[in-house]
Formats: sequence, C-alpha cells, structure tokens
Amino acid sequence: MSVTHQTPLSGIDAILAGLPSDWVIGWLDAARLAIGPSGAFVLVPGEVDLTGAADRAQELAHRTRGVLAHHISWVPFIDAAVVTAADRPAEAAAIVVPVDLLGELLVEGPPVIDAPALRVLGSLLAEGSLDGWQVGSAPGDVKIDLCAPARETPSPAGL
Repeated sequence: MSVTHQTPLSGIDAILAGLPSDWVIGWLDAARLAIGPSGAFVLVPGEVDLTGAADRAQELAHRTRGVLAHHISWVPFIDAAVVTAADRPAEAAAIVVPVDLLGELLVEGPPVIDAPALRVLGSLLAEGSLDGWQVGSAPGDVKIDLCAPARETPSPAGL
C-alpha cells in the first residue's frame, strides 16, 4: 500500500475546488484568495517557516483590502491564514490551520458577505483589478459561472 503525502497547496486547491459555486477563488503565486458568504481569506501554504508564511499572508491580506477599498465602499475584513500539513500550534501573525480543518474554517460562521457583494468581488477579480490576483485556484484554472444565463441559439425555421 502506498501512502501519498498531500502538500498544503494541493490540499488547499482540493478544498477550494469543493466549495459552493458562489465562492470567489483567486491565486497569486502559491497564495490563494477565497471569498464566500462566511468571509474573505488569504491562504498561504506553510511547512517549515510558519512565521514567514504568516507575514506573507498578512501582507497580502492588507494589500488586497487596500486595493478593494479603491473599488468598493464596503470592504470585508480579510483573514490571513497559513495552511500546514502538520497539526502543530505556532505563534504567528496569522491563523495557522491544518489542511484537514481548512474547509471548516472557510464555511463555518454566520454569513457576512451577501450575494450581490460576492458578484462584485468576483467581477473585480475577473477584470484583473485586484493587484495581481488571478481567477481560479491555479495557473490555467478556468472557472465557469454556472449562474450566468445561457446564450440562446436560434432554432432553424420551421422546427
């Protein structure tokens, strides 16, 4: 029997792929941006240097919030989190969460961002207006909006 080791980044991407379609997902290098009804999160994988990863997450969260403030009047708080494969406590400037608890971190809690705000945030990400953040959870990732109305195709005459 072979055991596969799931890296924090592959674990993050797997969890983000399973979120409901109303979540806005972005990537910037190894960092991920996840915005949904329960909040906004910058996620940075961390293995050895949790302090450095926490500093990176805090910097990205602060920078992203500043960029959002240029586009919208109400900006959600953005939590900075380091996602690690190990279940170990750490003193860091960000939330440190084991990858197997990331899903609960993202979806638990009361709704704080409504559907119209999520659509605006998703549009800003899609337009490239969030200082380097790209749509999806990885380079080349394509996210299809299942809520977008389908284009009507003309039917042949007489059918």
